[in-house]
Amino acid sequence: MHEIYVIAHCLVNPFVRLKGLKPPKRPSFIDNIIQLPCPEFIFMGPKRWEITKEQLDIPYYRRFCRQVFQPAADTIEMLYHSGHLITLVGIPGSPSCGALTTSTGMEGGRLYEAEHTHIQGSGIFFEEIIRELDKRGIEFNTME
Repeated sequence: MHEIYVIAHCLVNPFVRLKGLKPPKRPSFIDNIIQLPCPEFIFMGPKRWEITKEQLDIPYYRRFCRQVFQPAADTIEMLYHSGHLITLVGIPGSPSCGALTTSTGMEGGRLYEAEHTHIQGSGIFFEEIIRELDKRGIEFNTME
């Protein structure tokens, strides 16, 4: 039985991160990974602004996250039923890929310097991943 790491895209490819953010710490493991797509990069492109979970928490974005996760979900399901352990690896504070912490604040309006904080909880993409894996009966661990 091997552990399969389902990792946020930017842990391998930091060029999809929001402009101005330093690259996340690369994980020590390099084997047995499934690299997730970056939903924010695909949905809003490379010239996007900083955003919080509340701003992404709309039905259309959640549907989009579920859609882009389906191929990986099928792979995870087959590996899980083959006896492998599954661990989701997210990005601390991410509004989409936070596994244990996400961002909150910035209620909208005109652009201005806005503070935001990090709270316990998952980002939108990881919430949809967790919901899908639960629906499929897949047990997993999470980490950031």
